[in-house]
Amino acid sequence: MIVLAANHLVTLGWGTMIALGALHQLLPAAAGVRHEPGRLVVAQFTVHLAGVVLLTVGFWWRATPVLITGGGAIGASVLISALTAAWVLPRRTRWSESLTLVVAAIISLVLVTAWGLLLALNWRFAFWPALLGPMGLVVHLTLGLLGWFGCLIVGVSYYLLPRFTSRRSLEGTRVRTVAALLIGGAGVILIGAFAAPWFLRLGLLVVGAAGVTYAADVRAFAAAWRGGRDVTRVHWQILLGETAALSLGVIAYALGLLRASATSWIVAGIALYLTGWVTLAITGQAYKVTPFLMWYYRFALGMPAYDVPRMAAPYWPRGALPSLILLGPAGPLISLGVLTGDPRVGGAGGIAFFLGSCVFAYLLGYSWLPRLWRVRGRAVPAPPL
Repeated sequence: MIVLAANHLVTLGWGTMIALGALHQLLPAAAGVRHEPGRLVVAQFTVHLAGVVLLTVGFWWRATPVLITGGGAIGASVLISALTAAWVLPRRTRWSESLTLVVAAIISLVLVTAWGLLLALNWRFAFWPALLGPMGLVVHLTLGLLGWFGCLIVGVSYYLLPRFTSRRSLEGTRVRTVAALLIGGAGVILIGAFAAPWFLRLGLLVVGAAGVTYAADVRAFAAAWRGGRDVTRVHWQILLGETAALSLGVIAYALGLLRASATSWIVAGIALYLTGWVTLAITGQAYKVTPFLMWYYRFALGMPAYDVPRMAAPYWPRGALPSLILLGPAGPLISLGVLTGDPRVGGAGGIAFFLGSCVFAYLLGYSWLPRLWRVRGRAVPAPPL
């Protein structure tokens, strides 16, 4: 139960909460729609945070009524984002392959939230015994890890990377292939959860192929990065290695080449995925996106919208390197500790993850608050498209 509590703090409290906040800005911008969410974001944040707390307490205490209440609050928060997307997308003035992946991610988020609530209800009332077995977990993991985080991060990266590098368009990339393989592979895995097990391996092979193809595109973007020191570029260089490692690992598992403990490989892979790939994808982009929103939008300093992310080093604060040094090896160390069965290695990764998170949280979170409070009374311009 402690593991489940920690897992949902990472997925819902960290990854999903920051992603939902970012989507209020990025989705309208990508669709070419001017949208100001206003106080709706505050209400959603309050509901979501309450749901995360209740969900964590429910797991910790094994209290299913608390768990169900927390799951319902998370569902309400997700519904707000889904309805916002449903309002924005029909009014779009442009479309891209990135938006296709983001839409797939939002649909997956709605489904995984509903499925999680169903699991909690079933744990309480036991109306579907099969959900307590591997099938229920496979569906939840597939929708959450591949459908939600996978499609979202890949889709957003194809939107942001042309704005960070000298490669200004998606021409020559394999974004459509990646989208088809990733979404299709996740769908095949879901079929395998209810049908023959060989569908699971086939789906994993397809997802692994999507990862390898995506890694090739990331490599091309990284090679087109120009300028001086850039902490976001370093993050993407690490992400390139982790993308390749995770993709090849999934392919090896699907082919039956990993003959040691299957559970250890699965747990190690998920740990690297969440504390490495997902976390570094979020933190790496934040060094560009946060100054963009703060400088251009919130503080209205007059810098052209496209100039901020294309500066040679738009944000390399003193704390960036300590945070990167701590968070970079944290995920691999946690995974290595799982594979070797050595709690000292995993514990070192956990400590590094905690300390790196503290540095990052202050650097790009709480350090902005004094300035934010000083400008709250000023007129705020509409967010740029």
